[in-house]
Amino acid sequence: MLGDTVLRWGACAGLSELQDCRLQGHDIAAAIGLLLVAYLAVPVGMRLVRTLQTLRARSFTPIFSRMLSAWVKTNSYGAETFFKADGADDDTAAQRQRALDRLAEYFQKRYPKSGVWSHEIRGGLSDLRFTDAGRVPFPFARLMQEKFNLCSVVTASEGPKLLDIDGHWSLDITGSYGVNVAGYDRYKEWMEKGWERVKDLGPVLGPLHPIVADNIAQLKAISKLDEVSFHMSGTEAVMAAIRLARFNTRRKLIVCFAGAYHGWWDGVQPGLGSERDIRDCLTLKDLHPASLDAIRRLKHEIAGVVVNPIQSFHPNSPPPSDAILLTSDIRKTEDAHAPYAQWLQQLREVCTACDIPLIFDEVYSGFRLAPGGAQEYFGVQADLVIYGKTVGGGMPIGVCCGKTDLMRRFDP
Repeated sequence: MLGDTVLRWGACAGLSELQDCRLQGHDIAAAIGLLLVAYLAVPVGMRLVRTLQTLRARSFTPIFSRMLSAWVKTNSYGAETFFKADGADDDTAAQRQRALDRLAEYFQKRYPKSGVWSHEIRGGLSDLRFTDAGRVPFPFARLMQEKFNLCSVVTASEGPKLLDIDGHWSLDITGSYGVNVAGYDRYKEWMEKGWERVKDLGPVLGPLHPIVADNIAQLKAISKLDEVSFHMSGTEAVMAAIRLARFNTRRKLIVCFAGAYHGWWDGVQPGLGSERDIRDCLTLKDLHPASLDAIRRLKHEIAGVVVNPIQSFHPNSPPPSDAILLTSDIRKTEDAHAPYAQWLQQLREVCTACDIPLIFDEVYSGFRLAPGGAQEYFGVQADLVIYGKTVGGGMPIGVCCGKTDLMRRFDP
């Protein structure tokens, strides 16, 4: 039947000796079926070609982590298993349990108000439960939360110290997740001066205060780029930069690098933690020549290459967290200035040659590595640069700076 159909198609096209060009019902059905197969096969084929072209450069950690997470069963250690997780004997396990109990008792006595406050708010604040989940490896989390049901509840700051609601001063070694570059006293001073300048206006949305012009001028000088766009968070600024890159290049694919974090948006989280299968974000290996080749091969598809310069301290690995420091060999960061600067320069050259925007995500690194951020520190100029909370010392803000031809949004 299929052979007869092909002959009739050939006759209609003048390619067959058969004189009968009348198409029957099943001929039309076969044609529609072939068109559907071709329609479905093309994207699959393109994806296969892309995979083959980038095989050596791809980081498969995001893919494997998503696959394994569906197979691995959650496990929560009980009291006995908790202290023998590494095969410890009974005496060692008992000693560990006594030590942990003493530590828990110490915290409960030292921070009673913090404990009560934490217990009351935990059920209504999902953020607190989410951050708790990553404090220690998952099997240990339940018992640790039972014994240390605390969170930092502070009311005042002085220099690098914080005052909690139980009246204790502590040294803040986190710098408010990297935001606190200048110290609390300076930020309070700047906030007071800023409030004095704008308090007569109040929280007006829409019209601009004259101070905005000063902010734009400073951000342009720091980023060495043409235009500025303001947002409410670093994640939102990342979203804006990627949308601008896609809109102005008319391409869809975004390239990120293994281990890099670019905020909450699942569009740049192709691995574990993302609720959807992301096909327009490609994760490549950092500091790998095959990644440069992959970018060259896919230059007609790539809308932008996104770099988080903080990765220079731990290439191809996630930022060290409490749980990672406990369970891996990541115990320190490394000074990789020279090799990473060379890598960024190569990346800059490839992006320029392929007409691909290079995007620096400086939400973490902005103004910390140098006054001009990672661009100044590594000596590489990006096409789009993203800043976050560091700009406002923790106040909710995001900034996207870019070249004029990449900042267009339906401009007249």
